[in-house]
Amino acid sequence: MTIALSQNDRQYLEKFVSRKMRATSRQKAQALLGLAAGEAPEQVAQRVGIKKDDLATLVDQFTEEGLEGVGLGRLRTRESSRSRSGFHGKIEKTAGVCGGAARIAGTRIPVWQLVEARNMGVSEAQLLIDYPRLKAVNLVAAWAYAEDHPAEIDSEIRANQVA
Repeated sequence: MTIALSQNDRQYLEKFVSRKMRATSRQKAQALLGLAAGEAPEQVAQRVGIKKDDLATLVDQFTEEGLEGVGLGRLRTRESSRSRSGFHGKIEKTAGVCGGAARIAGTRIPVWQLVEARNMGVSEAQLLIDYPRLKAVNLVAAWAYAEDHPAEIDSEIRANQVA
């Protein structure tokens, strides 16, 4: 199958394709954990999907500046995660809606369902595709809520498992 591209579209796509890919936060974290566990840099690069040169740069940045230097920062405290859930992506509970479970405000999407999907390996990008009403800020709020209420979320997941 062939398609026709305008000159502008072709130039845009060529420019887009030639951009240097940057490692995601998840890839960086996996790489650092692998290296800390004694895994060979070549194996880490291949397993995580980072070029060897980029892995070397990541290690240099981490050595010089720590997690902040590689863009991972410090893990959030419970207090800061609570304040994060207070913007745009609020979590709410309403008796009679989703069984009273914590959910994304204005939707019938329970937090436990998002957490369970993530635990099963569903990416955030896929969640945003699967739930068109969700925004990235909603996922941030859901993850923060789940972090603050792990027993509640685990209980909801268990209660909603199909036998």
